This record gives sequence, structure tokens and C-alpha cells, in this order.
Amino acid sequence: MASPIDALRRLSAASVNLLLSRAEFASVELAQARAQLMHWLLLALGVLLLALLGLLAATALFVALLWPVLGWVSLLLPAIAYLLGAVLVFQRLQREIEGAPPLLSDTLQELAKDRDAFRGQVAGATAQHSDQQARESP
Repeated sequence: MASPIDALRRLSAASVNLLLSRAEFASVELAQARAQLMHWLLLALGVLLLALLGLLAATALFVALLWPVLGWVSLLLPAIAYLLGAVLVFQRLQREIEGAPPLLSDTLQELAKDRDAFRGQVAGATAQHSDQQARESP
């Protein structure tokens, strides 16, 4: 028959092993998030550069064509359009950041499940141990 100390030792070893595996999963999740973020940043940088070059060329064409008719107003119109676009994109970015799940949310959920499972096992083991002691001591 296993003693309570052996059961506690096995439970603590299982807990440590489980925490180590969860830490490993968290490390893998962080590495994947970092790689994905770098990929997105590089793509965004490429898109931004190409869009900026296209916008610069289109603005120069717009101003050159409308300068004889509108003068300095031909520079003001694209400036207002760019500022409006920047404000809209910034607002969208804020909404997406606020709606994004927290980092390591899956790992934290799994740790909470493990904690609840261990609490159930410890409570069950304690109740079982007290039942055995009650049966053994007449």
C-alpha cells in the first residue's frame, strides 16, 4: 500500500513535469508568434514602400495636371486626403489591437485546467486517505 508521502512525491513530480511541458509549449508558442510577427512586419514594410511610391507618383501627376487651374489648392487636396486616410487606418489599428487575444492565452488556459485538475485530484486523494485511516482505526 502506498504511503501518503509517496503519493505526495508522485504528485509533485507529475506537477513539475507538467509545468515543464507547459513552459516548453509556451516557448514554442512565443517562437511561432515572433516568427509570424516578423513575417507580417516585412510584408507590411514592402506594401508600405510600394504604396508610398505609387502615391508619390500619383500625387505628382495630380499636382502637375491641376496646377495651371487650381494652383496651391492642388497640393492641399491630396494632403487632406492623406491625413484622412491616416486617421482612418490609425482608428482601425486601435480597434484591432484592443480586440486581439492576449499573448499566451492558450497556454494560460491550459495551466488553469491543470490547476483545476490537480485540485480535484488532491481533494480526492485527501478524502480517500482520510477514509482509509477511518477504516483502519477502529
